[in-house]
Amino acid sequence: MRAVVHELPYLENWRWLSRQIRCALVPDEPRVIDHYLAEGRYLARFTPTSSWTVAHTSFRLLLDTAQDQALPWHWRGLCLDQAWRPLRDLRNAADTPHLIKQWQACAQQLARCELLPSIPVTDLLQGYSDE
Repeated sequence: MRAVVHELPYLENWRWLSRQIRCALVPDEPRVIDHYLAEGRYLARFTPTSSWTVAHTSFRLLLDTAQDQALPWHWRGLCLDQAWRPLRDLRNAADTPHLIKQWQACAQQLARCELLPSIPVTDLLQGYSDE
């Protein structure tokens, strides 16, 4: 029988916040992004988790959420508006030529990000119209 690995509470909270953001579970509560980024800064500062990993994960989460057409438009726009914050942290953590190139690629992705309209809720419904 294997031992169960328990995560540290702040890592578990960071992951829960990321799910709330990615799935737009609280789209009318923009402070969840601030809490998520603050929790990530705590992880980078007080745990073995690297600041690069935290910043890159945060950047990808916000950019991927912004590009998800199934989510509400205002939530996607908010995520896109906040993506510069982990990008800035990526730049600060880029201390090798390889990481600098990765940061540049992320910066280009953000600069070229174009939000397509969100899919209307009626189009997201599954099943047949005669059911």
